[in-house]
Amino acid sequence: MKLTSVRNATTKAFVKAQLAMTSPKQQKGATALEYIVLAAAIIIVVGVLASDAGGLKTAMSDAFTGLFDSAENAGQ
Repeated sequence: MKLTSVRNATTKAFVKAQLAMTSPKQQKGATALEYIVLAAAIIIVVGVLASDAGGLKTAMSDAFTGLFDSAENAGQ
């Protein structure tokens, strides 16, 4: 009888601990760090595309042109 009650108490404690660790936090907005990281990523992408380092700009342009041409032709 005591073993069952100890097992139930242990199980309840384990479930509460798991729920506390996996429950989403009550976050209402992005932090300044998240905005900084996002802005840095955008600046890097724009910089790389603007510099045309190694023909990346041309490759990206060709890929998207081909993608949109394929999508346009698929509807016909």
